[in-house]
Amino acid sequence: MLRKFSTMMLTAALLTGSVAATAAFAQTASAPVQQQKIKVQLNGKEFPFPQEIVTENGVAYVNSSTLAIALGGTAAWDSTTKSLLIAKDNQYALRMYENKNFAYKNGKETSVANPPRPVTGAVLVPLVFIAQELGAKVEYNAKTLTYKLSIPINS
Repeated sequence: MLRKFSTMMLTAALLTGSVAATAAFAQTASAPVQQQKIKVQLNGKEFPFPQEIVTENGVAYVNSSTLAIALGGTAAWDSTTKSLLIAKDNQYALRMYENKNFAYKNGKETSVANPPRPVTGAVLVPLVFIAQELGAKVEYNAKTLTYKLSIPINS
């Protein structure tokens, strides 16, 4: 009887210890990594996006439609081809594909380092690449984590 009781106590202690260790590990592993808040200014004014700006491998991704419209263009996602078409003034068209490092710029194939990323309710694109493609001058201040976009506004 004493042996049975000792075995049960040892088993209970081991289980309790492993459950506590697993819970502590899960709590540490699931804690989200806080990303520093990136800001964007357009012609000197704060420019908000509907989704948080996401950074990956040093590339800032933003909502494609919001950026394109602000810079005088348009953006449309084609779910059939899983591609994004960004256009401006009937003179510029860029079709980028999900998970593909090539695109078509005004009908000619070109390479892109960072393809668009569909997320729930939006398509994210690399901020600097698309802003420059749509004619904006881009500066980045690493101290304030701020991208400054400058583009002439047509009246």
